[in-house]
Amino acid sequence: MANSAVNGSGEKKLQFADVAVTYTADEFQGIYRGKKYHESDFSAVLDRARDIGCSKIMLTTMTLKGARENLQICRKFPDICYMTLGVHPYHASEFYQEGDQVTELRDLGRELIAANERSLVAFGEIGLDYDNLNRADKESQQRAFRDQLEIAVEFQLPLFLHVRAACDDFISIISPYLPKLKSLGLVHSFVGTKEEMLRLVDLGFHISVNGVSFQTDDLLDMVKHIPSTHLQLETDAPWCEISTKSPAMKYLVDASSLPPSKKHGKFVEGQMVKGRNEPCTIARVARVVAGAKGMSLYEIAEVAWKNSTDMFRLDS
Repeated sequence: MANSAVNGSGEKKLQFADVAVTYTADEFQGIYRGKKYHESDFSAVLDRARDIGCSKIMLTTMTLKGARENLQICRKFPDICYMTLGVHPYHASEFYQEGDQVTELRDLGRELIAANERSLVAFGEIGLDYDNLNRADKESQQRAFRDQLEIAVEFQLPLFLHVRAACDDFISIISPYLPKLKSLGLVHSFVGTKEEMLRLVDLGFHISVNGVSFQTDDLLDMVKHIPSTHLQLETDAPWCEISTKSPAMKYLVDASSLPPSKKHGKFVEGQMVKGRNEPCTIARVARVVAGAKGMSLYEIAEVAWKNSTDMFRLDS
């Protein structure tokens, strides 16, 4: 088992891996509602993550363009950043409208694997999202999911998966591929029912949670029942922060204060931006999960660290 770090006084120090951060999101480029307010401050974002013990961060890829941007950041910050490779269901329609992106995705993956690119640790974000059919219709999403699962069988990377309001179709589509995969992977940012979560766990998938997974008492009950052996943590920054109206707030009464922040229109270099989630909030995610499951913060941090670093080889 991965050992917890120890500080100078011999006490355990919390370690975190944030398995979902979208560097390519506008907010991390200083853009809010289409207007640029400041330059990218992602280096400072990473510094704040390190300060609270978050030493491993996976950058979620949503498009092919985003994959190349993530690769640049991973090479700039190789001590902390890793990446996924795939096309998000939001962009499933574009996958077929803008050239032969299936071949382009396969070629890029082959190139990175052949070069033994250490930052590439998962294939995704792929899956189905029926809550956002205005972004891509069911047919396009299902086609992109199947086409990318074919590529996944070739690459044999752990899967980084997305499912919203589509659990039955998700399981139906992915099940024939499972015997062909050496490592299954993770269903991230989960907001389904307890029953859906258990079906996915029974198939062998891990489940990761963030602030949107805590929005109701039913969701907190779902979190409570995620087996520790299949649990991972994420922020899904810059989105999915823990709402102050969430029932999870009862678990944050004793949480440490976050670093200083300003609204984006009054941006101060070195400070957080109000309303923009960051990896440095991962300890709060862990604290909520610990409260929901009746475990200590250290236990949750340690088991989640082990699950993430083992699955995605982040600690090698």
